[in-house]
Amino acid sequence: MSLLLELISNRLEKNKQSGLYRKIPEMDGCFKKHNGNFNYNTVIVNLATNDYLGLSKNESVKNAAKKAVDDYGTSASSSFLICGHSDIHSRLEEKLREFKGGYEACVLYPSGYQANAGIIRSLSNIDPLRTFAAFDELSHASIIDGVLSSGIKFKSFKHNDINSLESILDKHNKYEIKLVITEGVFSMDGDIPDLPGILNIAEKYRALSIVDDAHATGTIGESGGGSVDFHKGKAKPDVIIGTLGKALASNGAFVISNRLISEYLINFGRAFIFSTGIPPSSAASSLEALRIVEENPGLVKKLSDSSEYARLYLKECGLNTLASTTHIIPVSIGEENTAVLIEKELLDAGIYLKAVRYPSVPRKSARLRLGVNTAIDRATLEFSLKKISEIVGRHKIA
Repeated sequence: MSLLLELISNRLEKNKQSGLYRKIPEMDGCFKKHNGNFNYNTVIVNLATNDYLGLSKNESVKNAAKKAVDDYGTSASSSFLICGHSDIHSRLEEKLREFKGGYEACVLYPSGYQANAGIIRSLSNIDPLRTFAAFDELSHASIIDGVLSSGIKFKSFKHNDINSLESILDKHNKYEIKLVITEGVFSMDGDIPDLPGILNIAEKYRALSIVDDAHATGTIGESGGGSVDFHKGKAKPDVIIGTLGKALASNGAFVISNRLISEYLINFGRAFIFSTGIPPSSAASSLEALRIVEENPGLVKKLSDSSEYARLYLKECGLNTLASTTHIIPVSIGEENTAVLIEKELLDAGIYLKAVRYPSVPRKSARLRLGVNTAIDRATLEFSLKKISEIVGRHKIA
């Protein structure tokens, strides 16, 4: 045991020296408003959140959760296969099927990580020796972990490069079962893939297409429906994975597909079978969030307008926002220690914005990751962008 603890200590120290050390910040009360207004000298503006539509503190969303607790208690108490659904869970699944483009079935999961990793493992286990997976090189860690833990043959294709994807599938066409995996909005770069092109290649090679719509749900498309909505129905993947813990203001995740795949996951998917279901209050929160999004399409438009404003502002100040076209806006820094230093300086200025570093992104490609959200008014956003530009500008960024 002493050797193990020594190795752990050494590794943590190495992380500290390289700017990769992490600890959980204490945020109690930091984002509260005073008398309805932000005091720029004392109150932190949160640009790190994934609560893109600002619905986690919406009164009707909170009231829906409270009522569900009163009606059903605080927990699902066991897996859905043991204790079953409440009517709220069933209604949420039905609403998600419609919202995401009209699919046959939906299965709820405890988290996006478990949904991504779980479905890849489940589909791969049907026949590992005959299964091959191709995934975008910038895919989320949960996708990569799902592929790695499945024991199948795999290869990543160059980011959003359909020629790279086709070349890989052509070389591995001997595999009868093929999975093609990408994201609807990339979580660290904020760009949108050529999904119609990717799905065309997948169909050509008879591959099952899987899209992680975690950061696309509620944020892109005319009505916020995500990838299918954004591409106006011209790109409909076989499987969509999404989360309730970002724009839908709750926690948990979902997998949407046809009836057969959903029945297979319920019967053979270990990540589903052996996990406690999401609480009824979480389902109620997201169900109410979906109602708000559907009845207020201007909310998604506001997010898009604010994001475009922020991106142009930062670019005009000479900052590199990479290929972002969405509400996720990276500001490229490079060196990990520099990014951490800038994060601290921003915090002193009242801006809570995290430095994203390896392993979330490749080494020496550290960045600030802005999550624009509709809870921030234009004046507060402008104040924040000005501070970001001033502080980043004081550092020599290559």
